[in-house]
Amino acid sequence: MKSPLLIHAVWGVVALVSFVLGSQFFGSSASGDEEVASQARNSQSVRLSSRDGDSSRSESGGGGNMGDRSAPEKVMSNADLLALADQFNKGKGPIERRLAFSKILENLTVENAQLMREQLLNLSERSDEWREFHYAWGALAGQDAVLLGRDSEERDMAATLAGWASADPASAVAWFNSLSDKEKGDNDLKWGTAFGLADTDPSAATDFAAARLAAGDRDAGRMMDVVARRLFQSGDPTEAMRWSENVPAGELQESAIRRVAEEVAEKDAPTAVSWLTTLPEGKAQERGLDRAFSEWAQDDPVAAAKELNTMSVSPARDAAINGYVSRLAWEDPVTALEWAGSVNDPQARERTMVEAGRAYMRKDGDAATAWLATSGLSEAAQKRVTERRGRDRR
Repeated sequence: MKSPLLIHAVWGVVALVSFVLGSQFFGSSASGDEEVASQARNSQSVRLSSRDGDSSRSESGGGGNMGDRSAPEKVMSNADLLALADQFNKGKGPIERRLAFSKILENLTVENAQLMREQLLNLSERSDEWREFHYAWGALAGQDAVLLGRDSEERDMAATLAGWASADPASAVAWFNSLSDKEKGDNDLKWGTAFGLADTDPSAATDFAAARLAAGDRDAGRMMDVVARRLFQSGDPTEAMRWSENVPAGELQESAIRRVAEEVAEKDAPTAVSWLTTLPEGKAQERGLDRAFSEWAQDDPVAAAKELNTMSVSPARDAAINGYVSRLAWEDPVTALEWAGSVNDPQARERTMVEAGRAYMRKDGDAATAWLATSGLSEAAQKRVTERRGRDRR
């Protein structure tokens, strides 16, 4: 049997890694759907022990099947759990606190969840433990736990619904579909569902995003990013590649392939490009090549340029050049503009030159101004190069 200390230590590391990944993905914005999505994200390290058959689950909400687990020899009494909560809150270091918190999760039941929640109210709503606790509660109690979040002052519905959706995807989606259109647009509810589905059922998460797209939800494409990220956690990029290829053609597949291409290219850009060239021609392939060559330009611009030179004139090559130029422009704007001028499609060429020109203008305003006068760009395009210079981002 593995040492409990080792198991809990691993839980702590996985939770920290998951939190960092979520922070990188959603950025530092503290408003709108990005904040909600960060609230919903939580570690897959949460593993709950089964409790006395169905008695540990809500009669009306219904938690899902959390997999095969060995029940603890004895569920802690409320007094013992309160002592653990006190140890967690007053712990002298992160290891002591994490061990106590992990023990709380191990002994969490539908019956004691509200009592335990009261002991955690001092936590930040953005903390790992706050999200993990509510994720675990949602997985156990399902709808009942989610509905309690409607009346609470704290933000917990996203994480709770994510837990329910991860444990019982069908019931969580059915409940979400029963909501009014206005409720379905609520960030806590839609992102909580999306994250939970992505954790355990990428196919269901894809279907959910497709339904949101059909409903006019502008965040549907970003939900593909969530699924892709989750698939990459398995360590096998081929699984994510296959998934993206099987997403129905259109906006969602374009988003999926773009994200997968970027993730693969961060580690191995040539492999990403080789894969993308096997895909059918179209917007999905083009968006993927754009991202892959952007990553390649950062790691090895010479090798990326050699690959560009082997590609025949096509929209795919134009997209690849755009990605290459978007990264190279910040290091070598003159060379980037030469490449931008080689884009075949006139409209695409102008867009690429404008973006490269903006980077050049920010890096060396005097030299960029001299280039602009002889660039051959239209007056309107030249204006786009010079406007909002201070707000351009890499």
